[in-house]
Amino acid sequence: MFRLFKKKEKIKRELPPGTIRKEFHFEGNVQNIGFRFEVQSHAKPLGITGYAKNNDDGSVTAQLQGKPNDIHKVILELQNIDHIQIDFISEKDIPLDYYENDFYILY
Repeated sequence: MFRLFKKKEKIKRELPPGTIRKEFHFEGNVQNIGFRFEVQSHAKPLGITGYAKNNDDGSVTAQLQGKPNDIHKVILELQNIDHIQIDFISEKDIPLDYYENDFYILY
C-alpha cells in the first residue's frame, strides 16, 4: 500500500514559567455574533494558545493557555464588546497542553 501523506510529528515545546491553562464556559448572547472570532482576535496577539467552540445549548467553551494576566485581559475585553452579552462565565484550571502552538476555532 502507498503512503502518500507523512504523519506529522508532534513536538513538545517548552512553555514560559508561570503559564496556565483555563477552560471558560460562556452563556448569554454568544453565538451567531462572531464571539469565537472575538476570542481568537484578542488571544492571538498576546501569544495565548487554545480554542473556542460553540456548544449545542447555545453557549461557548474556550480554553486559553498563557500568562495569567493576559488571559484575564482577554476575558475583560470580551465583557466590554457592545454586541456581546455574557450572562454567566465559569472557569476551571486544566492541565497544560505542551503540544499546542496556536489559537483555533473549532467547528
